[in-house]
Amino acid sequence: MNLDKQYYSISEVASLFKVNTSKLRYWETQFPHLLPKRTGKGIRKYTPVDIEKIAILVDLIDNQGLTIEGAKLAIKKNGSPKNPNQAVIDQLLDIRQFLQVISEGLN
Repeated sequence: MNLDKQYYSISEVASLFKVNTSKLRYWETQFPHLLPKRTGKGIRKYTPVDIEKIAILVDLIDNQGLTIEGAKLAIKKNGSPKNPNQAVIDQLLDIRQFLQVISEGLN
């Protein structure tokens, strides 16, 4: 894949992989490591690194037939790059779960 630009629009990336733009937006919600940069107006700008991550997802989900959960497990197992804030996200999720347990105990 020859990527000669610094940033690509969501429509360019979608046409590159022959997927809908809605699929790319959905994958952003499911895979924390996939976070394209955004302009001040919220327009997504994908870097070549983002496009490499999408290529992995396309291979796992569309080519190998894995589900979203299966792709998450495969990425976790293979140690693909995570969101740099993933440690904080994991801590917040643990705190949330702890608070839910406390809340249930009070009710």
